[in-house]
Amino acid sequence: MKTLFYLGLGMQLFGLIAVGLCFFSGVRNGDYGRLELAQLVLGSFVFYVGNYLKGRSLG
Repeated sequence: MKTLFYLGLGMQLFGLIAVGLCFFSGVRNGDYGRLELAQLVLGSFVFYVGNYLKGRSLG
């Protein structure tokens, strides 16, 4: 169960970093392109899957 917890935590951190990089890239360029949109969607998905896994390991 600890492995599932840390896997979920790692996925949450990865997703949060991906969304943060997308945000700063869009602010720097003044516009969001397809790459930033894909990074936002994928980062959000990974974050929420990690959140699900982490919560499942605690229960």
